[in-house]
Amino acid sequence: MRRVAVILDLLKEAVNKGIFPGAVAGIYYQGSTYIISAGYASITPFLEPLEEDMLYDLASLTKPLAMGITLMDLMSKSSFIDIEKPLEAYLPISKPVGKVPLFRFLNHTSGLRAWHPFYEEGPISIESLFHSILELPLEFSPGNGCLYSDLNFYLLNYFLEYLFKEPFEALFEKALSRFNLNKRAILLFRPLKKEIDQEKIVPTSVDPATGKILRGIVEDENTRALSGVSGSAGLFGNIYGVLNLLEELLWIYEGKAKGINREVCDLFLNFHDPVSDFTLAFMKPSRNGYSATGEVFSEKTVGHLSYTGCSFFMDLERSLIVVLLTNRVHPFRGNDTIKEFRPIFHRRVVEALQV
Repeated sequence: MRRVAVILDLLKEAVNKGIFPGAVAGIYYQGSTYIISAGYASITPFLEPLEEDMLYDLASLTKPLAMGITLMDLMSKSSFIDIEKPLEAYLPISKPVGKVPLFRFLNHTSGLRAWHPFYEEGPISIESLFHSILELPLEFSPGNGCLYSDLNFYLLNYFLEYLFKEPFEALFEKALSRFNLNKRAILLFRPLKKEIDQEKIVPTSVDPATGKILRGIVEDENTRALSGVSGSAGLFGNIYGVLNLLEELLWIYEGKAKGINREVCDLFLNFHDPVSDFTLAFMKPSRNGYSATGEVFSEKTVGHLSYTGCSFFMDLERSLIVVLLTNRVHPFRGNDTIKEFRPIFHRRVVEALQV
């Protein structure tokens, strides 16, 4: 099929240019699904062939696909969580952060700083990390700006564990079970502890502390210090897991499937705040300057990018989903040419589909 050949050629060209070792693309468009792979799983210490069902470190795709989905599930079952209420309505805290409504952590308008090296303190707990976040000064008054921040989702991680007295990983697994995923779909934390064969996971970068290539161990240092699970990073998955979950979410939004409450789904995907580049846990495509979508998706599009080179965008108006899984950080993090590739990729996909 021509549309598949065009996208395959583009992926092969990117591999040849060293943009990433390999990639798997998953596309859903108006009832049809395409899976396309090219390149290698690893390029050092030797070339290793890529299989399309291999797992990737999804990095920040964890935010919408784990934290977002978990919150949607919990809010579908009970009205206990109200995103308009401040954090202090649920947690006994007196810090300024307590006055911030929950939705501002989900759309990155809370004022929390972008990042902090908590891992330098050694192994940490989500509770100690939460209290460390409370001690950090805000970058701006909540609601007066948008700053993409991992700290928002660490905080939400603790928030859920405190409220429901269960590990976030368990809450996510329960949420995922509501969806009718196919047998090839894999989405999980800590794959090595779940007896996933290491050879079924693509490697990421060389860990400077040990000199060893990370494989099945989360790239994000803070999440690694949290034993591999957080609301910000740590999720691993294959193309079937990511694409199938997004298909289910789209079908719920369109009223064609069940799993979570449709109104809650609509709230997360369509939430609008004029100061934010995000809905609730999902990123909106930028229209000012650089746009990873290549500015060819409709205004009703949500998605997310990840540090490791994975991404997805879901055009709610066109019933279109485009997922790209790569390990662009292998073997070293410094290669950021994927930033130039993403807009080209999305434009080529839309052209090939004749959307």
